[in-house]
Amino acid sequence: MTIDLNESDLLARMRNFEDHLVERKTVKDEKDWKKTAVAFANSAPVGLPAILYIGVRNNGEIETPQRDLDEIQRKFNTQMQRVFPRIAYVPKIISEDGQQALAVVIPGSELRPHFAGLSYVRKGSETIDASEEQFGELLAQRNSKAALILKSKGNNVTVINRFAAGQTQWPNSTVLIDCNQFYVTLQPVPHEPPSSFPLSRVEINADNLRRRLQLEILEPGRNPWNEELEWHVRQVLENVMNREGQSLLRWLLIQGRIECPQQFMTEISLRTQNEQMEIAVSNGMVRREKETTGMQLTFYVVNSEMRPVLERVVPEVLKGR
Repeated sequence: MTIDLNESDLLARMRNFEDHLVERKTVKDEKDWKKTAVAFANSAPVGLPAILYIGVRNNGEIETPQRDLDEIQRKFNTQMQRVFPRIAYVPKIISEDGQQALAVVIPGSELRPHFAGLSYVRKGSETIDASEEQFGELLAQRNSKAALILKSKGNNVTVINRFAAGQTQWPNSTVLIDCNQFYVTLQPVPHEPPSSFPLSRVEINADNLRRRLQLEILEPGRNPWNEELEWHVRQVLENVMNREGQSLLRWLLIQGRIECPQQFMTEISLRTQNEQMEIAVSNGMVRREKETTGMQLTFYVVNSEMRPVLERVVPEVLKGR
């Protein structure tokens, strides 16, 4: 946390009128210290410093008689230990005319919301203070995505890394260690360090075969549109078109465009060619384009949006058979 406020800045703001970033409290107002600190952390723009002055009257004057500022800091620190999640702050001693006060600089927090008191959970037959980890888990349960993932905490889950060119699966022994509103933590192998991933990169699915949660981690650079195109192309090539149709597509990719009535490959009949190319056209992989000059011929042309996917997938499918 970087705070660019020197003592002159702090004294100037102490003397000015209170606003949404300045609050003055006397030592006797200690019951309001924690409440004010939490309010600043929750309300100030993230990273912008707000200031709580302790030992200062409403008119901006340091109160007298002087109090033990070390003791005041200890009391303030003790109060802050009861705030969840913890708040970042910087205490500074300021002096004016031989008098001293405490200025606590509190920036707007990225971890908001903060709460001015502990939460509680049950452990067996006891009610105990929630740890910071447990408190974060309670907050995460307000996020429906994190809440669903947390239901499998401590259990085996199916995990798949999805790349633009394919996917890889984690070991079946992978255990869900934790999840909050920011990231999910997984342990693929017992006694090995866990790995964490931003929740924004994790999609939820179901592994119906194993009757458990399936998490799909989207790798950086993944293009959902390209992946959808690839899935579509593979479905058509492998389940609708035959080997002759796949070969015709590869030939068209090489040639660029071919006149429609022309027989592409002598070993494939014109009837089969027309049937297979009609499949390709109806599924958006190939277009018919008319040349308006001369004899107004019609050509088969590869759909430019699908060309990169076809150039990668067609050879793979032909090689696999």
